[in-house]
Amino acid sequence: MDFNPIQLAYGCMIIGIIFCFVLAKQQKKDIRKECDGFALSFVKLSNFISPVPPREELAVEEMESGMIKALEEEQQPDEIRQMIRRANDEESVSLFAQMAETADKITKAAGINRTRKEQFADPINQILLITHTFLTGCENLSLIDTQEKKKAFDSFLKDQVEHRMTLLSRISGSLAEEYRSLNRNYEKEMKKIEQEQWKKNKNRD
Repeated sequence: MDFNPIQLAYGCMIIGIIFCFVLAKQQKKDIRKECDGFALSFVKLSNFISPVPPREELAVEEMESGMIKALEEEQQPDEIRQMIRRANDEESVSLFAQMAETADKITKAAGINRTRKEQFADPINQILLITHTFLTGCENLSLIDTQEKKKAFDSFLKDQVEHRMTLLSRISGSLAEEYRSLNRNYEKEMKKIEQEQWKKNKNRD
């Protein structure tokens, strides 16, 4: 049979496509594994700081300049004071360090790939930033001096369902049961959101 360079080129191209597909799939699987570690650290930290969904938010004073000033810890609602104390505990410091380390791995794994950055690195780093703002604010309330920082501080407490749902869609399937067990206090709201998303997807089909 005569050698056909065109057929060889097509064959190499197909093998290359298959290889890239397998590699991309494995990379995505590896990133989800890293998301597992981030999600567990975040939820354990959140559960430690706020064992039940909070009712209060940070009390602040609005300044004429447009800036804000967080009230002293003694003037904060009792629920906030308790969370501030837990946020400064060694357990919180350790769990946040785990979050930061894992987020760095996710960012590096995503690389310059825009899809992986948008799907994994960006939302993970957004949650990390919100958590950092909350923890540093608890360490020094005077750092919460703008509406943007207060929004991030309150988001850590008030938007737990949203953050946990964001992570739920990025973890590996093998972690799903353990992850859900850590979200019992938010289970009802999370299930409601899942059902709404399922209905939306069904209507699109």
